[in-house]
Amino acid sequence: MNQKSNFDINSQARSFKLFLDRFILSPKVRNSIEEISKHSSVYIFSGIIRDFLTGVIDVVRDCDIVINPGQAFKIPVSLLRKARYERNQFGGLKIMGDDMSLDVWFLENTWGIVKEGDIPEVDSLLKRTFFNFSSIVFDYTNEKFIYTEEFVVFIQTNTMEVVYPLNPSNELCIVNTFYFSDKCGIAIGRSLKQWISSHYDENMDFESVQARHFHKIIYKNDTIKKRVMELIGEEYKIDWDRYLNSGRARQNSGFMEYKNNKYAANENRSDFESDLGRVLFSSALRRMHDKTQVVPLTTGDSVHTRLTHSLEVMNVAESLGLDYCRRPEFIRLYGEKQAYEIERKMISILRSAALIHDIGNPPFGHFGETIIQNYFKEYLTTHIITDEEALDFTCFDGNAQGLRVVSKLQYIGDLYGLNLTYATLAAYMKYPNQKDINKEYIGTKKHGVYYSEKDLFEKVVKACKMKKGDKIVRHPLSFLVEAADSICYLIMDVEDGFIMKWYSFNDIVKHLNSTIGEFKGDDKFDILKELKINNKKDDIEKSERQMMVDLRVAVIRHFVKLAVDTFVNNLDKIDSGDYTEELIEKDPLYLSKALVKFAKRYIFPQKDIEQLELTGYSVLRGLLDILIDYVFKDDAKFRNHSKSVISRTCLKVAMHEISNDKVSYKNITEKDIWEYDVEKLTPYYKLRLIVDFVSGMTDRYAVTLYQKLSGQRL
Repeated sequence: MNQKSNFDINSQARSFKLFLDRFILSPKVRNSIEEISKHSSVYIFSGIIRDFLTGVIDVVRDCDIVINPGQAFKIPVSLLRKARYERNQFGGLKIMGDDMSLDVWFLENTWGIVKEGDIPEVDSLLKRTFFNFSSIVFDYTNEKFIYTEEFVVFIQTNTMEVVYPLNPSNELCIVNTFYFSDKCGIAIGRSLKQWISSHYDENMDFESVQARHFHKIIYKNDTIKKRVMELIGEEYKIDWDRYLNSGRARQNSGFMEYKNNKYAANENRSDFESDLGRVLFSSALRRMHDKTQVVPLTTGDSVHTRLTHSLEVMNVAESLGLDYCRRPEFIRLYGEKQAYEIERKMISILRSAALIHDIGNPPFGHFGETIIQNYFKEYLTTHIITDEEALDFTCFDGNAQGLRVVSKLQYIGDLYGLNLTYATLAAYMKYPNQKDINKEYIGTKKHGVYYSEKDLFEKVVKACKMKKGDKIVRHPLSFLVEAADSICYLIMDVEDGFIMKWYSFNDIVKHLNSTIGEFKGDDKFDILKELKINNKKDDIEKSERQMMVDLRVAVIRHFVKLAVDTFVNNLDKIDSGDYTEELIEKDPLYLSKALVKFAKRYIFPQKDIEQLELTGYSVLRGLLDILIDYVFKDDAKFRNHSKSVISRTCLKVAMHEISNDKVSYKNITEKDIWEYDVEKLTPYYKLRLIVDFVSGMTDRYAVTLYQKLSGQRL
């Protein structure tokens, strides 16, 4: 059974019809269904299908059907005259037979559809079932199964999961979990365990609900309570204390304030909250306002820069953290006091890490990274440095550069930079990898730490206990930062293109419908309906701009839930370093794939972006050529002139590093810099100096400086 495919399920339709007619349905019930089917489409649902496909055959006392609301339909009077019937729950009818009954439900009156305000269709019904094994119906009229991907997963894994978490009776859902697990041998999945953990109340009366539903008591209250405790006790509890390390490379770096005639450490702000202040007031963060996100060198005031993008990522990262920390199961696991303490620390770390996630990106976006990488792949074929050192240039990466920016290049008198906490640095490090690239593990897909930050990297890994055996793993919060970044650029890049009038809102919707429809095998897929976006407000058609905003909000909401659910469901693997995917990668809606496909088709081929890439290529390669020529000149006087061009901060950091003494240059003067010969630097640190300077430039400054140094502009 575990190997069944969609085709296998479909192939069972004829057998199921025979099974119904010959073994399950009583003559009266079958005749009633046949009579109703003359006037409306009939869909059989509930446990009969589950039992048939799992091979667990039990006594069937009732049969549930839904009828199509799209037709003006009433139960035939001829049928009602011959049958005993009564109104059942939610506006349906119970037609009595001799030894079984027929429950007839009008689709528009089913609980989930009413609750959500869905269009009353069979597809809507399947999305509002509590258990995944219930998300299938049998189209009696056309003799075929209609089901969701969630049902396929159930068949493949024999595991109960939650499809739609809302239900009129939480007690019955909990009872049914154990009932079906015992009766059918079905495993209880992670999402269902978490739902029970969130919704269980020790005051619940399970016996009363069983008496009403089963007309007997299957489980005593104490039995249910014991099994619930056993079940939710299996939840994975991550040790957050080991990851939320507040240590710093330089420990005596706390901000001070004046109190009672003396300076005292600020007792009202945590170390992690202090991190955020340090980042917000840094010049590196301010420079991001003139670095390309998608639209290059634009004079428009509505499209994103690296700075506005990072601010939005910070907000989404905070939302992810709050969603996780305020879930009932999290509070139950850690207790209210510890849960609050973890939340306060975690939110501050996520804010800071998200805000700096792009702080090391060079001019001209990600294309700038590629230009620098390719430049040094050519240059280092004839200029020798060690293989370990060469990786920092041939695999130049904004993430690795960002770690260098916040830990050194934000120079405040010594070689500690902003001196952020170990936990913030760990959450920032998307790729905790100082060695060769290995794409088998998500944390080593890029060269995320330079040779120059090796010592700091080792301190962070040790402090946050990120080494598991021989492998260095990601900090768990880095997954949330990564998700926040992906969520923002997936939808905001699309919105930027819309603002630039590269395409219309209808173009976006059409693409998403066709792409997701292709992935799901649904040629009538409607993304607006799926995301519950209404194109009318107060009976007035919304503008395309309003609709774009609605789409952005809905997409972010969709991905935030997906990311946190995935994070919670895989905490054990994340903690052990065995989780190797992004949190939004396995999207049942395929929305992330559709948005990526849209960007490749409609955004990146735009001539403005292609021109940016050509400009960036000329400017960055030109600057590297000129600056390398300056710094490596044999003529000492000429080398000295190069210092009038290169950033003083970059020079101070290079002087620090080559001295192997973090504090000896604490009071470097202009005279010290002017008298210093860059020839004292090793080839590695000469190149490091140049790349630090170039990668820290804004787009416009890079263009302007190149024009000046190349003689194009005086």
